[in-house]
Amino acid sequence: MGRPKKCRWVETEPGVTFFKPRGIPLRSLQQIVITVDELEAMRLADFLEMTQEDVAQRMQVSRPTVTRMLSRAHRAVAEALVHGKAICIQGGDYRVGQHCQDCGQWSIQGSGETDSEGCPCRSPETDEEQPETKK
Repeated sequence: MGRPKKCRWVETEPGVTFFKPRGIPLRSLQQIVITVDELEAMRLADFLEMTQEDVAQRMQVSRPTVTRMLSRAHRAVAEALVHGKAICIQGGDYRVGQHCQDCGQWSIQGSGETDSEGCPCRSPETDEEQPETKK
């Protein structure tokens, strides 16, 4: 029996879920699907230029998992571009949340909860007393 699949963390769901060649109605195009978690891996690795190790830590999956997600997403985008297919972004095994830049914990978006026991970190700007300025 295989290992259970880990849920992947993404920061936001995409606002646009279809891309297609111009001038061709969507109903007459074949579609390629990219999952939301594959898009997040591409956003982090290709757009934000993070290393695969950093992407893996951010999404809380293994580095080989990131490699597989990127490979599938890149292959799907290439196929859509080469063969003039539409790209549909949907599905995947993911949770939407906010990533703490200080401690790396995820909080579930809109609930204030965290994935673990609770984020022990408080932002330095909010917790530490600000130095007084002389007038």
